[in-house]
Amino acid sequence: MALLGWAAAADSLVAQEVFVRAQVDRSRIAQEDEVILSVEIAAPSFDQAAPPDVSPIQDFEILGGPSLSSRFQWINGRTSSTRTYSYALRPRKIGTLTIPALGLLIQGRTYHTEAVRVEVMAGGPQGSGPAGPGRLGPQRGPARPPSGGARPAGGPGVQLRAEVDTRTAYVGQQITLRVLLDTQTEVLNLGLKEAPTFPGFWAEEIKLPENLDLKRVQRGNEVYSEYTLLKRALFPTSSGTLTIPAMTYQVQVRRRSPDPIESFFFTPTETLTRQTEPLVITVQPLPEASRPAGFSGAVGQFNLSVGADRREARVNDAVGVKVKIAGEGNLNAVNALALPELGDFKRYAPKVSSSVAFQGDRLRSERVWDYVLIPLAPGDQAIPPVTFAYFDPRAGEYRRLSSPAIPIRVARGEETPGGPGIVVSQSDVRPLRQDIRYIKQAPGNLRDRSSFFYRSPGFAALVLLPIAADLGIFAYVRRRDRRHANARQRRERRARSQARRRLRDARRRMSPAGARAFYAEVAQALTEYVADKFDVSAAGLTHERIEELLLARHAPPQVRAAFHRCLEACDYALFAPASSGEGEMQRTLVRAEETLAALERSIAA
Repeated sequence: MALLGWAAAADSLVAQEVFVRAQVDRSRIAQEDEVILSVEIAAPSFDQAAPPDVSPIQDFEILGGPSLSSRFQWINGRTSSTRTYSYALRPRKIGTLTIPALGLLIQGRTYHTEAVRVEVMAGGPQGSGPAGPGRLGPQRGPARPPSGGARPAGGPGVQLRAEVDTRTAYVGQQITLRVLLDTQTEVLNLGLKEAPTFPGFWAEEIKLPENLDLKRVQRGNEVYSEYTLLKRALFPTSSGTLTIPAMTYQVQVRRRSPDPIESFFFTPTETLTRQTEPLVITVQPLPEASRPAGFSGAVGQFNLSVGADRREARVNDAVGVKVKIAGEGNLNAVNALALPELGDFKRYAPKVSSSVAFQGDRLRSERVWDYVLIPLAPGDQAIPPVTFAYFDPRAGEYRRLSSPAIPIRVARGEETPGGPGIVVSQSDVRPLRQDIRYIKQAPGNLRDRSSFFYRSPGFAALVLLPIAADLGIFAYVRRRDRRHANARQRRERRARSQARRRLRDARRRMSPAGARAFYAEVAQALTEYVADKFDVSAAGLTHERIEELLLARHAPPQVRAAFHRCLEACDYALFAPASSGEGEMQRTLVRAEETLAALERSIAA
């Protein structure tokens, strides 16, 4: 019964919001006194809640901590749960000192506490009495995790590093940046402390797969699991020495806890702060001496193509000319390619379209200019060659492309017959204004205009038209709602059979090589079951939304808790599939089948 009470309490917390708070036991102390800093977290679930990052604390020495305490309450059927981390601090100087805002990584999102001020006076300890249950002992040594990429002695092997494909580049040349995480322990959660900025660069994001790719690498004598966290294509906008700033991540990892009670009720975790080293890039300017005329800043390797939609036309017929540049590099700085002077053509402003895509890690761009030309004179005309200049960073020189001339044979346009003695019929005359009408030579089709409109059948039809429209709309809505209800019922009835089919597909993928596909199939079976059962989209289903749907159908707390545990196990295994064997896969599959069966019974009841 105690375990069921714990499960029910944990499930009802899903509806709570995340709340963080920092406070001290005293706001006024002597220089030699200690102050206890308490960071309190109230969250729906602590499975993905990490201890606070205390590295910003500079005005105090951390004597010990964190000391962890938890509190559960059940009042009138509502549960609340909080977790508190306590630290013993000693001031480093006299004055009004500040404990800055501390970051906490909770469910993939970083929350911050408010800053706390403490007044420190000169003098010895004021004797605050013996240490209470919440007071930390005089344990010495820093409690802050290292902020660099180096591995601390005896700590978990987690390293963060940034690398680029080249340290020397020209202005406008692509530099590919990668941020890599090397770990020897299981990673549960991670996130950037601040959004990265790249001063002096034009940055394009390189999309990463939804599930981070895992690669085993060896660093010295040790083996790590390597994950790629970030990719950017950077294009320097000016020459000189540019710096790619350091990026800071908070990484939540699993740790072994000596406390068996903590290991039973919680997932022992530790939050590490890791920071990359700044990267210095030497950017060379583009050569001035050999710069060709018409160069507009394109850097890379490109192709030029020019084509016309026809080679024969008549005077005043439109001829379409398409100019396209495509290749590896950034074309954002390229202006419109001007066609040469065309004395016998009328030219309109071009329509410009652009597109970018990544092939591997290299940016490929395409820009198209669509011109419309109108021939003004007959004869054999030609569209002169179009030229385009760009800088090739691999060869370190400018290149010039030129298209061949396009011949256009222009014929005379159709002439309108005319001249003296030609009779113009009435159909050839167009009215210029509404006050000029042709003279009617014969009466006909005349009607009496003295009758009033409100006595006509047309007026009666207009009066009845809104009523007929309302009836039609009402019939359409009723029919549409009936079709939607039937479709929803069919989808709800087949939810269980669809889930069984996906679990059978997962069983066929049960092998160490297919671990990622196995857990993805199980997770899809769980989420798709809820989506089909409640007629919602599976794309936006989160743990909170699933909890709301199950509560609305009065699913028991133990069934909801089992469902969330099974889904979280799949999420963890997707992030670190190498840690799961066939035995764990079999247990996960059995739990998923039992959970779905129990949920089906509880909802149907």
